[in-house]
Parts: sequence; C-alpha cells; structure tokens
Amino acid sequence: MRPGEKGPNLGISTCSHIGNTLYCPMQIIARRTLKQFWRRHAQAEKPLRAWYMVVRAATWEGPADVKEQFGNTVDFVADNRLIFDVGGNKYRLVVHVAYRFKRVLVKFVGTHKEYDAIDPEKV
Repeated sequence: MRPGEKGPNLGISTCSHIGNTLYCPMQIIARRTLKQFWRRHAQAEKPLRAWYMVVRAATWEGPADVKEQFGNTVDFVADNRLIFDVGGNKYRLVVHVAYRFKRVLVKFVGTHKEYDAIDPEKV
C-alpha cells in the first residue's frame, strides 16, 4: 500500500510522508461507543465530535504530546489510560492509548455521576 491510500474497505488512513517525516495519525477504536452516548445525551455530540476530530489528526508519540495538546483537560492513570474532561467538564472520556501503534481505544464515556461509579484503571 502506498502512503496516503486507504486500507481495503476499512476506511483507515495509512501513514504518509511529509518531507523526511513519516506522519501517522491516531486511529480511534470504538467510535460507536461515542455515538451511542451522544444519542442518549444530545448536548454531548458536538464536544465529542470535536474531540474525535482533534485526536484522529494527532500524531502522539507519548503522554507529553497529549498534555501539550489538551493541557488541564486530560489526566493520566495506569496502563496508558487517559481521562479527558469533555464538554466543559460535563462528561468524562476514558481511553487507552497504544502510542507505538497509534491507536486510541475508547473504554468509557459518561457523565460525571456515571464516571464516579467506575474505576478508570479497570474499565
């Protein structure tokens, strides 16, 4: 497969070269989880879509890159899990990041009340 081509029937962009740099955006797994949540909480759709667009264009190499991009709206817990404050801190999004493979797996999305009932390290 050539840089910039899409994988067969997956709709996943591949890496591309920009000068001498290999550019590999993040792949977000379980977008369906986000959609299911915003169907129940319509006011969450816009901020979750915004988060999705930013992250899928990101090229994170490690936690410092995430912190630089999201500042105080992200926290880090064990096992490369990140907790994002979304929608003006109305919602919480827990993801697992595999930096080496450029993948972000959505583990949990919910209101603060729902988040308080889970353990972000085990969800």
